[in-house]
Amino acid sequence: MDALADILSFFLENPWSQSLGIFILSLVLTLVARLILRYVLLGLVQKTKTEIDDIVFRAVKNLVTYSIPVIGLMVALTPLALQTPIADRILFSILAVLIIRSVVSLVNDISKWLEKTWLERTTSTLDKGLLPLLRKAVKMSVVILGVMIILGHWDIQIGPLLGALGIGGLAVALALNTSLSNIFSGIQLILDSSVNVGDKVQLESGELGVLLEIGLRTTSMLTYDNEVVSIPNSQLANARIKNYTKPDASIRVNVNFSVAYGSDMAEVKRIILNVISQQDNILQEPEPQVLFLNMGDFSLDMTARVWVDNYGKQFARKLEMTELIYNTLNESGIEIPFPTRTVHMIQQQAPSDKSPFTTISDQEESA
Repeated sequence: MDALADILSFFLENPWSQSLGIFILSLVLTLVARLILRYVLLGLVQKTKTEIDDIVFRAVKNLVTYSIPVIGLMVALTPLALQTPIADRILFSILAVLIIRSVVSLVNDISKWLEKTWLERTTSTLDKGLLPLLRKAVKMSVVILGVMIILGHWDIQIGPLLGALGIGGLAVALALNTSLSNIFSGIQLILDSSVNVGDKVQLESGELGVLLEIGLRTTSMLTYDNEVVSIPNSQLANARIKNYTKPDASIRVNVNFSVAYGSDMAEVKRIILNVISQQDNILQEPEPQVLFLNMGDFSLDMTARVWVDNYGKQFARKLEMTELIYNTLNESGIEIPFPTRTVHMIQQQAPSDKSPFTTISDQEESA
């Protein structure tokens, strides 16, 4: 019995056996924690309808699995009283990296969950453009903060490093002035919500298409020729843009046409208004219109107007109305003029001898 007590006392007083016992205890705690998470907390999480607790549960599970053994190793080094702190610093760095990884993964999963669920129920596209930007900013901030804590634990002076980073950041900012301007312009576009992904827009240069993505530096637009145009955000923020989706998706369809002078305008209006009002997929409010615009050089200029509920139907409706108006005018015997010009010629007689006009040579001979 005394021998057993001596052996037990030896193991309890030996630093290496104490360290081994602490590490084994950390492994046991890890196993117990995983069992609690799996058979207790997991059941509670699965009973809820929201997915946010599942995301948090996965992050906590991964962190507990790997961090408790590392913490156990750190505590196990205490009885050894090592002369160098390198092992402790290495373990602290590993623990910090595990925490950073878990936080970054948690931020990434939560943002994706918000994009998939909450943002789909909102009518505004502001958050849809701003959320990826915020996700990148938060993840970068977490990484930078974690690296600074690790460097501080290694007794590396952060103050001079921050000063050097500040000077270097100023140099980089000057070198990347155009890129930074595009980035801040992209943030401005997202916050102002003047244009959003999916909007049909016409640029000041004339390109027409649908916005695919508002990125940090450029905005991509898909034209109707299936071409992708990349526009720097700074140019887009300072340009005049025609947005066909605001204030809503409805849009007016205009078809200009002309009839010959002498036509009965009231009859022309009645005929054209009757045929365009019978089209499918047009709005009756605002009601269709036929307007007499101008008395041109060789024609009476008119326009027919209808409204459709979506800008995507504008082009097809314009083609249909143009053909319909042309056929209706022909069938009704209403003349469609073409450019003409009347030239009046005046014949002048040759001057007689008694003309009061004389040439210079005549004046010289009389002199």
